[in-house]
Amino acid sequence: MEITKNIHLQKIDFSVQISPEKSLPRFVNSLIVFGESITIIDSGVKGSYKLIYDYIEKNNRKISEIKTLILSHSHPDHIGSAKRIKMDTGCRVISHLHEKDWMENVDLQFKNRPVPGFYSLVDESVELDELLAGGESLELDKDIHISIINTPGHSKGSFSILFKEDAVLFTADSLPLANDIPTYDNYLDLKDSILTIKSISDYKILLSSWTTPLFDKSEILRLIIDGENYLNKLDIAVKEYYSQNELNALENCAKVIKTMNLPLVFINPLVDRAFRTHSEH
Repeated sequence: MEITKNIHLQKIDFSVQISPEKSLPRFVNSLIVFGESITIIDSGVKGSYKLIYDYIEKNNRKISEIKTLILSHSHPDHIGSAKRIKMDTGCRVISHLHEKDWMENVDLQFKNRPVPGFYSLVDESVELDELLAGGESLELDKDIHISIINTPGHSKGSFSILFKEDAVLFTADSLPLANDIPTYDNYLDLKDSILTIKSISDYKILLSSWTTPLFDKSEILRLIIDGENYLNKLDIAVKEYYSQNELNALENCAKVIKTMNLPLVFINPLVDRAFRTHSEH
């Protein structure tokens, strides 16, 4: 999907296998930036490179023109095809320094954050060529300049990208969606990142990893506020139930999910892990 002349969006559908009987349908967005060369932002899950390559070729460009791959964070639906794209094109791979360990050792990531069906989403680590700390201004191509904005919380090194000439803001997974599965690594950092995103004004189009493109500022503000309110409601429920003794590991998680009328498939260790960060500060 063409967003601007330079920036295109590729939607990638996949599912997370919660158990042998249950799967959770998901999608993630990758960006394809056409300049004199090509930049990919987030590679999607394992096998997604095929969709990305097909899109590039349908736009009369060549895979060999991919020179840069930027990864917004280390989670499997964003780095699943990174190793393959780097092997095929020799592109440089860039991400945040706080995401390095989990990208360069996916087994370590799975040990620390055991996402259901992890190895069906990513099975290869990828070596980073450049590390970001946040705050950088990068020239991707002629007349394509970006700013790197630290928006941690969903993960330790999550960042957003502001395309200056195109007036596009890409927030990756840094904006929680109302009633979506709560998967964040740090509650307070995520709250602060919502405020950071809310303070940015010099863009016209908002793109994220898990929404359709938004072109209307009132719709963008509503998305941000709805996500903020959802996080606040979760915090109230978490602080009520997680102060109580547990009979089993997921008992309090189940109470929060049921109180919020969320899908029961959200009762899992990953969500429980997110809820526990509410009381870590």
